[in-house]
Amino acid sequence: MLVRNRWMILSVSMVAQVASVSAMFGVPVVLPQLREAFGVTTAQAGMLAGLPSFGLLLTLLLWGVVIDRAGERATMALSLLLTAGALGLLWTASQLWSVAAVLFLVGAVGGPVNAASGRLVLTWFERTERGLAMGIRQSALPLGVGLSALVLPRAADAWGFVGAMLLPGALALVAVPLVLAMASAPPRGGAEGRTERSGKAVPVSGPAPARSGSPYRRWTIWRVHGLSMLLGVPQVTLMVYTVIYLVQEQGWSPPAAGAVVAAAQVPGAAGRLLLGAWSDRTGNRMRPVRWLAVVSGLALVLLTLLPNAWGWSAVPLVLLCLVLTMWHNGLTFLSVAEIAGTAWAGRALAVQNWLQAVSTTLTPVLMAAVITLSGLPAVFAVGAVFSALAVVVVPVRAEGRESGATGQ
Repeated sequence: MLVRNRWMILSVSMVAQVASVSAMFGVPVVLPQLREAFGVTTAQAGMLAGLPSFGLLLTLLLWGVVIDRAGERATMALSLLLTAGALGLLWTASQLWSVAAVLFLVGAVGGPVNAASGRLVLTWFERTERGLAMGIRQSALPLGVGLSALVLPRAADAWGFVGAMLLPGALALVAVPLVLAMASAPPRGGAEGRTERSGKAVPVSGPAPARSGSPYRRWTIWRVHGLSMLLGVPQVTLMVYTVIYLVQEQGWSPPAAGAVVAAAQVPGAAGRLLLGAWSDRTGNRMRPVRWLAVVSGLALVLLTLLPNAWGWSAVPLVLLCLVLTMWHNGLTFLSVAEIAGTAWAGRALAVQNWLQAVSTTLTPVLMAAVITLSGLPAVFAVGAVFSALAVVVVPVRAEGRESGATGQ
């Protein structure tokens, strides 16, 4: 019997997303072991960590078409199976180039889970619930990163880099039957076919309406895409370089540094839920994002400067920056989906993820140059510059006109 409760479907999509995130973004938390295993520099290891995003970059637009044509359930199940298979190939990877090829492949096959699970929120939840629902779903990213940070460094110490990266593949296999148990669409008559205890149907607004014409004829969706790319730079910088920063600059052990990353994921996930619920109440998705860009930029500046004078400030500032830079994702993701409507949601969310993958792929390359020229702590200053640019791009007023014109 297929699962038709929208909250259960949201829970299953989160499990799938955690598996995908662990596979795609588990590498940064085991960079020290990767560096030792293959004798690469910190800058080279950071570039290897960006290869899954590069694979995602080349395939995600095609996956978006698959989502709109085949549906979320089939696409997610196929992606999870392929992800597990790709990670299994690490057993045969004995050279650096073969590990790089596998990491690229993981990104190429693992990307659509994020876009497909986001489309589920648009399909199964009404507008007044979507901010909270998307916040819950987007908390899968910090949960996946936190789980990876807790488990993978210890697993890598015990079994090596390759052995540790097989664990996300096992989790992906566990998620496949859960995804296949989901209903592909809500029953007729509502976002979930909800009924009162008396048996009468409860009217709901239903999924976001399909739109005629491309949403890309309007500037608003492009500004949200650009905003996400800009805010992705400091977020990826913290994800990729926090562990190695604490190990190399602050003298921490890899497991202890991983624990710091894991500790940031709980408030990171909670913040996404709170901001989503707040946006449901206010009807504005973008204003909180502008404030996040301002505050996170200031925090990154402090992280660049203060540890030089007061070493004790490094860890609390790293935690603060990790948390702040991950809060925007749910609201930007949902804003793109609502602007696009259900007919374009799969493609629009794929474009959103694709453009974020551009940012994710290029950020380690940019930061490798920054590290070479100015040292590791300078990457945080560069991240602050991108946060400042994001403040300018946020389409707060345009979003209000868009929502008023479409009724979403």
